[in-house]
Order: sequence, then structure tokens, then C-alpha cells
Amino acid sequence: MILGLDDIPGGTPLFAFFIWLALSGLFYLSSFLAVLNVLDDLTKNSLLKIPAMLSASVLSAGLMTVFHYKPYALGALITVTNFYRVRKTIQQAPEKWNGLKAKPALFYIASYAYIFATVALAVYFPTLDFSE
Repeated sequence: MILGLDDIPGGTPLFAFFIWLALSGLFYLSSFLAVLNVLDDLTKNSLLKIPAMLSASVLSAGLMTVFHYKPYALGALITVTNFYRVRKTIQQAPEKWNGLKAKPALFYIASYAYIFATVALAVYFPTLDFSE
């Protein structure tokens, strides 16, 4: 006799929780750390930072939609950790920027616009019906 997840008390919900936890970690690394740091390095103090971040939010939200992931808890976590990430960038700019000082308003507006757009679009995209 082979036991499955349904035979273990709490097995299926526990497994679903571990999948959610793994997806949260992957989306934190890819949609937050990787995307924001790469776009910060590419755009630096350019005003193109805002449209670049908003464009990237569509891709991140699309990826979350593919995996049926709702980023409520992740959005709260990213909102808090982004404050410290931007503050660190403003206080000590990366060495590869060659002494260029970051504009605080631009960095805060662009990064929080990315976060809020990603969460909003990840919640909105599953409601779209493309069957027609």
C-alpha cells in the first residue's frame, strides 16, 4: 500500500503551503531583487526609470498570473524591504555608478510604482477572459 498526500492528515494543505512558500521566495528573488536592481543599474537617474519599471511590472504580474499566484503577503514584504533597499542606494551609490548620486524622489516613486502596479496587475489579470 502506497500512501499519498490525501492519506496524511493535513498533507494536501501543507504541501500547498510549501508550494506557496517556494513561489513567494522565487518571486521575491526574481520580481523584486533582480528586476529592481538591474533596472536601477541600467537607468540610474534617468526619467526613463519610471516607464521601464512600469513595463517590467506587466511582465512580473504576467508571470505571477501564469502560476496562479496572489502576491498579497509578498507585496507587503516587498513594500517594507524596498524602503531599506532604496535608502541604502541613496546613502551609498554602487561603485559601478562612478560617484553618481541617486535622486531620492525618482528612486522611491519608480520602485513603489513598480511594486503597486505588479500587485494590482497580478490581481487583475486572472479576471480577464480571452476565450472570445
